[in-house]
Amino acid sequence: MQSRHTRFSLASVFIVIASLGMAWVANADPGHALRDATAKHLFTSPYHLTILTCFGAALWLGGHFIVRRWPRRLLQGTGLGALTAAAVIWGAHF
Repeated sequence: MQSRHTRFSLASVFIVIASLGMAWVANADPGHALRDATAKHLFTSPYHLTILTCFGAALWLGGHFIVRRWPRRLLQGTGLGALTAAAVIWGAHF
C-alpha cells in the first residue's frame, strides 16, 4: 500500500517550479515597468491577463501535488481565483 506522502515526487516539484518559472520570466508587457502603467492598462492588457492566467494555472496545478488538506485547498483556491479573475476581466473587456 502506498503512503499518502508518495504523491509529492521530484517530478511534481519540477513541474510546479517550471510552471512558476515560465510565468515569472514571461514579460507581461515589454516596454514599460509595472509602476509606469495605469491600473486600467494593467487590468485590460492581454499580456497582463496571460501572466495572471499562467500564475493561476501554476498555483492550481501545484495544489494537486500537496498532500495536506489545508495548504492544498489554499493553493487550489488561490489559483482558481486568479483564473476566474482573468476570465471575468477578459469577458468584460474583450
